[in-house]
Amino acid sequence: MTKLRFCLVSLLVLLFALTAIAQIQNGQFTGTVTDPSGAAVANAKVMITNAATGLSVTATSNATGAYQVSELPPGTYKITIEAPGFKTFSDVGVTLNAGSTSHVDAKMTLGQTREVVEVTGEASQVNTEEAKLATTISSTQIENLPLNGRNVYDLMQLAPGAVNVNGVDFENGHGTVVNGLREDFNGFLINGVANKGLSGGVNNTPIEDTVQEFQQLQLNMSAQYGNSAGSVNNLVTKSGTNSYHGSVWEYLRNDKFDANDFFLNGGRAPDPRKDPNGTLCLTNSADCYHPPLRFNQFGGTFGGALIKDKLFFFGSYQGDRFKTAGTPQTITVESPAWRQAVIAAQPNSVAALLYQNFTPAITGSQLSTLDQYAPGTDATVIPSSVVAAGTPNYEQWLCPDFNSSTIAAKMATVLGVTANDLAIMSYNGGTNGHQPCSSLPAIQAGTASRSAAFINSSTAIFNTQTQTLGNLFNGNEASARLDYNWNANNRTFAQFNWFHSTDQFGPCNAACTRGFSNPSRSFFPNGQLSYVHTFSGTVVNEFRVGYTQNNTGIQVNHGGVPDIYFDDGTAGFGSYSGYPQFFKEHDYSYGDMVSISHGKHSIKVGVDVKRNIENSEFNVARPSYEMFDPIYFAADAPAEQVAGVDPGFTGSNPAQLATNIRHWRNVEFGTYFQDDWKASRRLTLNLGIRYDIFSRHNELNNLATTFKLGPGVGLANQIASANAPFSTAQDSSTPPNYLSSCNPSTVANPSTAILAGV
Repeated sequence: MTKLRFCLVSLLVLLFALTAIAQIQNGQFTGTVTDPSGAAVANAKVMITNAATGLSVTATSNATGAYQVSELPPGTYKITIEAPGFKTFSDVGVTLNAGSTSHVDAKMTLGQTREVVEVTGEASQVNTEEAKLATTISSTQIENLPLNGRNVYDLMQLAPGAVNVNGVDFENGHGTVVNGLREDFNGFLINGVANKGLSGGVNNTPIEDTVQEFQQLQLNMSAQYGNSAGSVNNLVTKSGTNSYHGSVWEYLRNDKFDANDFFLNGGRAPDPRKDPNGTLCLTNSADCYHPPLRFNQFGGTFGGALIKDKLFFFGSYQGDRFKTAGTPQTITVESPAWRQAVIAAQPNSVAALLYQNFTPAITGSQLSTLDQYAPGTDATVIPSSVVAAGTPNYEQWLCPDFNSSTIAAKMATVLGVTANDLAIMSYNGGTNGHQPCSSLPAIQAGTASRSAAFINSSTAIFNTQTQTLGNLFNGNEASARLDYNWNANNRTFAQFNWFHSTDQFGPCNAACTRGFSNPSRSFFPNGQLSYVHTFSGTVVNEFRVGYTQNNTGIQVNHGGVPDIYFDDGTAGFGSYSGYPQFFKEHDYSYGDMVSISHGKHSIKVGVDVKRNIENSEFNVARPSYEMFDPIYFAADAPAEQVAGVDPGFTGSNPAQLATNIRHWRNVEFGTYFQDDWKASRRLTLNLGIRYDIFSRHNELNNLATTFKLGPGVGLANQIASANAPFSTAQDSSTPPNYLSSCNPSTVANPSTAILAGV
């Protein structure tokens, strides 16, 4: 009958197509019951009770005196062992950690059962049951260790072999390399349920005061742990108890209470908002730059029993309010004089519109005049160094042969044209000299002074609500957990973690100094459901369901302004052309695992299934314009323009802005068999095998691009006929001319024209 039950339970496990990634949130007790002579005591009754929740589980020692109780939540337990003819053995205050095996032996003493021999916290301090290398940090340590932003995942760096690579490498994985493996090789779990994004790294970060234990597995993990070649980091959260407990807190940071940064204060760095000329300030004066920092974390927890020994709850909330300044950047911007000259000369131009509405926050100080930036001359004698081929000068830019007459005319209204300019434009300097213009503009006055400031040196300062290398953010967090102990053979818990952060400024570059921002928001929920059923004293089953989401999005505050950037490094306009964008991942994990104690064997059999869904929009569709410099910008003359377009020529459709909304799907499956065989009291063999399948990602609507060059002569024709086989009626040596409508005089490179969507 016992063998039949063993086979049925094993078959039941293999039929389940459900799991969590790894079942390490629970622990187990093992030990041996012996008499005074060291002989095994069989059929001893072992009762294990959680002092906080009243959970009680019983087991019986086998013929060798060994006992095992699996899948117990971490906590402090009392172990009571009874056997006829022996005094009752009682061990109180025994700590059981997540994912660990606590070994408690009982040496019975002859006497009456009603007599009790009590010890306190007696458990083997050396792990003789498993060969894994792990680091466990208790709730007391978590509460007392300094954590920047109260981020419990910083505890990863306390383990041997863990290295902080923040600011060095930027892969997802909480900035930590473990045992030399890549960051996104790290695994993250909450109560044994996956908490890892599809590209690696942490999704939800639980509130510090809700974490009961932090455990990191670094080496020699058993077969039940999959999907992570690096470390496996599991957080076990607190549950309610028969006693009511709560906490409240507020942590405050404010630059008003802080000394200035050493390199800013010691170097007497001026505040560019108050001192645009950059004069050294006096130490601690109002003109010294002191970056703002406003950070408040506040919240509380509360837990207890709704029904004593049966139903427990635990809830928490934390608010995070953060605002600071990004790292100041030295930039170049147009001078107010140039800006006004462009507005006066070309009031209806795009340049004038943007200059009027998006001026730099800090004007800065003069870096160069127009004459210094673009060398030219009004001298009667023309130096060869000025007119030599390749020398940049504004007389060349005004030459209609170099630019279209329309662009030249716009430039002339800003720069002006003098008699000496005409002399330069008509001068023939020989083979290496300036080639004369075929036609000359008329003499006219410009709105810009060639000796006035043209480019200024400035500083880009903008606010932010996130820290790239820190744990500070702006948002709200909450969690709720319910535990229900039906009876001695059935218990369950459900928990939901909520994490939402916002940044009204978002990722920034120099354009942010003009008032452009990219508001962002992130949403990282995580939920777990577990059901544990005890079939007998030797067979325990755990069924688990989990869900986590990685939901991020970036918007723009001025969507009508394209991405405009300058080759000379001058601060541009607009947001990155890849914004707006969003990524939304849904990760569903299901599982079942059976723990079996059979003689000297501790067996775990289980399967893992993970369903991954990603819906995203990442598309460089908004137009972007490359400008040589502010002079060309004043003439509305871009060097290059790019937009995400569907040129339409392959399907004879009109060209239109492209979209890139995709819906990716894949499934991960794993199954394992682990046998911890205690061959003798001095030898334990950890044997296991695991098999994993990771299916390839598929696009739900078959929108994945598989690009194959088609037939044709030249790259342009091959692109045009991509993914289209030759027609049987068509001679492959004479492919159709897809560019027959192009004017060769205006399309110098047909391949480039097609790639640009012309």
